[in-house]
Amino acid sequence: MPPTGTQRRRMLAALYLVLAIVVALIVRTSFVMLVRGPDLADTGKQVRLRKIPVGAPRGEIVTADGVVLAGSRTTYQLYAVPRQVEDRQKVAAELAPIVQRSPEKLLKLLQQRVTLVWLARSLSDQQLAAIRALHVAGLGLAPKATRVYPNGKLAGAVLGFSGIDNQGLEGIERSYDKVLRGKNGAIGIEMDAYNRLLHQPRVTYTPPKPGDKVVLTLRSDVQEIATEAAETARADTGAKLVSVLVLDVRTGGVLGMALDPSYDPSDFAAYPAEQRRNAAVSDILPPGSTFKAITAAAALAQGVVTPDSGFYDPGFVRVDGVPLRCWKRSGHGSINFADVVAHSCNVGFVEVGLRLGTAKFYDYLNKFRVIGTTGIDLPGEARSIVPPQARVKPIDLATMAFGQTLALSPISLISAIGAIADGGTWNQPHLMKEIEAPDGKVLSRWQGVSEQIVPQSAAKTAVRLLEGVVRKGSGRPAQVPGYDLAGKTGTAQAVINGRYVEGKYISSFVGFGPAQNPQVAMLVQIFEPVGPYYGGQIAAPVVGRAMGRVLAALKIPPQASPPQPLPDLLGLSGQKAAASLKALGLNANLIGPGERVTSQFPPAGAAIQPGSRVLVYLGAGGEVTVPDLRSMTVDAAALALDRLGLRLRVDGEGKVVEQEPAPGAKLPLGGTVWIHATSPPAPHNT
Repeated sequence: MPPTGTQRRRMLAALYLVLAIVVALIVRTSFVMLVRGPDLADTGKQVRLRKIPVGAPRGEIVTADGVVLAGSRTTYQLYAVPRQVEDRQKVAAELAPIVQRSPEKLLKLLQQRVTLVWLARSLSDQQLAAIRALHVAGLGLAPKATRVYPNGKLAGAVLGFSGIDNQGLEGIERSYDKVLRGKNGAIGIEMDAYNRLLHQPRVTYTPPKPGDKVVLTLRSDVQEIATEAAETARADTGAKLVSVLVLDVRTGGVLGMALDPSYDPSDFAAYPAEQRRNAAVSDILPPGSTFKAITAAAALAQGVVTPDSGFYDPGFVRVDGVPLRCWKRSGHGSINFADVVAHSCNVGFVEVGLRLGTAKFYDYLNKFRVIGTTGIDLPGEARSIVPPQARVKPIDLATMAFGQTLALSPISLISAIGAIADGGTWNQPHLMKEIEAPDGKVLSRWQGVSEQIVPQSAAKTAVRLLEGVVRKGSGRPAQVPGYDLAGKTGTAQAVINGRYVEGKYISSFVGFGPAQNPQVAMLVQIFEPVGPYYGGQIAAPVVGRAMGRVLAALKIPPQASPPQPLPDLLGLSGQKAAASLKALGLNANLIGPGERVTSQFPPAGAAIQPGSRVLVYLGAGGEVTVPDLRSMTVDAAALALDRLGLRLRVDGEGKVVEQEPAPGAKLPLGGTVWIHATSPPAPHNT
């Protein structure tokens, strides 16, 4: 029966539908084959490739003057694709003498049913040439980057080190790991969907991209000076640790950062973990009298003192019922604030702190970044320990004013002192100067915080007062011929497990110069020295020796020094007096047969030009007749004894009513006279 009209229409529709589908398939197939074909084929190849990473060389770390502190050495390693090696026994025999492995071991590797095997690592140039001369299919050479530190321990604590996976673990290596790491390359080998090697697999190689270069603010010459200073100081003092920091006060850039003992990053695992700590950043410690520089700057900024403000120091002061002693047990008597700073008078600084008040004192702790951290670009910076402001009592404020009851890191301390030196501007300390691409293009430069925290006039006054510490105070051993330095000594009891430890000290000196135009600050801290431990005795001379070399290395010309104040030589041996004058560029003319200095001309404190001659009179026996001090004021008695080379111990205030020994008694130079004044004696701080 012929189809009906309805059936014909249905058949025709079905035919059109089939034709449409066929046409669509043809169009789609043509599009896939002709338009997307190359991309899909490439995708297929990539899917079949199994990639083996090839580590990228880490970027260099260099000093500001171009010395490479950390670099990468490229060596080559030999691999094989076993499926592609035809005569494996022959290849194993030929490779054995080249890579210095047994033919049996190599053959066993080549017979493995794996994608790729490593046959040798870190090949020499001779080995590379011999392997290439074989022209064996299935063998390949892949570069391998190895981190090297060509200068050994130099700046080891700053650089840190990297691990076996090319990752930065400490120091600059860790801080700038993303910059230094680069981008890994890869070896690609074709495999099927079941992860099996193809019969003739395609092997590809994508070279790694080296990391970027980190240029530091460190200078190689300054770093070497700092390193030598730390090593020498530790050897001389028997200290547990010595830290030396050198800072460009105008920018906050660290020019030198050295610790002794240190370590060699090339073999970091051979050193104890404690020795790999960067104590200049990660340790906190009581600053001692070095902190008085910050208190002085804050007080001058607030106008609570001027250089001529008067103070009286009987040797102690009572706060909250607690007696606090000055380091000079007999006291400094009546002095102005300039001498309070020069002679590091604790009693004077207690009064200054109380005048400032808690709110203002803490305001400046924040401004100087004593509270918190500096944000230096090194890992592990420790936060300062400062009592909570709400719980501070007058006794806490008093002791903080002269550097106790708080603790901060060395980098925090030197950056605060650097702010005073730089006209009151705090510059964030840092080590990165700029980042460069492998082709030398500068990608970024350091941009840190810079803030005016103290009026310039107050900062300049503070510099002048700190200059007095080096001219006539405890910092005299830090003097550098041809340069005027400013600075502050400090001696603090070491804190172990949260407690002050008797007999263990941290000796410090922080100095900067030239005083007329400060550019460089240096902080030396000597941890737990054996023997003498005052900062002026052992830390200041280290700065004196090193700072002159640093200023010369930076090509900062010497300045014409104003006349030097003549030191007090009374009571010294003739030999020591001559040595003290020689250190100041002065000549001693020793007069008399005695052993000890009984007088001098010009007198102590007189301004005298370098190269001048000082008359030093030596007395026989070294004994002094005690004068009658009764009815004198305490200040007058102190002056009379000072002139004779005797020391004073005071109970009470006002006029002297008793003395011991009695008038006319004989005492050796440097002996002590006790006087009892009209007011009741004050208890001693024990």
